[in-house]
Amino acid sequence: MDIGALLEKLPNHLSRDDRELIKRAYELAEVAHQGQRRASGEPYVQHCLAVAQILAELGMDGPTIAAGLLHDTVEDSIISIDDLRHDFGDEVAKLVNGVT
Repeated sequence: MDIGALLEKLPNHLSRDDRELIKRAYELAEVAHQGQRRASGEPYVQHCLAVAQILAELGMDGPTIAAGLLHDTVEDSIISIDDLRHDFGDEVAKLVNGVT
């Protein structure tokens, strides 16, 4: 899966701003997980995309899908919750913090 495939699966009710938030979250997740691999050998960002796809299929809102993309960035990179709060807002930061 890639970001294009995820964007096609987003719920129709999401606004342009939500879609942009999700794209930005993907871009950060891709950088944060650069060079990281799953046990299967696939790039780690594929896991982030899979989580986001499940959330999209469940009809979740933009911040929740963005948090799905970012859920491991704090654990697996130098990005902090404060960084996420600054770049994505309090709601996304709280969601990520709740699953970190």
